[in-house]
Amino acid sequence: MRKHSGAASAEVTLAISDAAELRVRDDGRGLGGVSIDDDRGFGLAGMRERVALVGGSLTVADGDGDGAGAGAGAGTDLTVRIPLRADANVEAERETTP
Repeated sequence: MRKHSGAASAEVTLAISDAAELRVRDDGRGLGGVSIDDDRGFGLAGMRERVALVGGSLTVADGDGDGAGAGAGAGTDLTVRIPLRADANVEAERETTP
């Protein structure tokens, strides 16, 4: 985290309900215009693909501590959400299968 983002701290939260939601927020440089879809490596794109295999979603955005998305220098907010109900996983599979 520090190597790439310059972050001094990070907050990790896990919430469990009908889905498991893992959120990691840091106070680093932010994304600097990089998107999950950018072809700059396998990190975020690979993570999104692995999460999708279990019917989940990955969102990554610049953050400002309250999720409002202040832009560069405001840190990064990464959220992984994975449904825990079996029928939710089946529905997600239907949506991604051609």
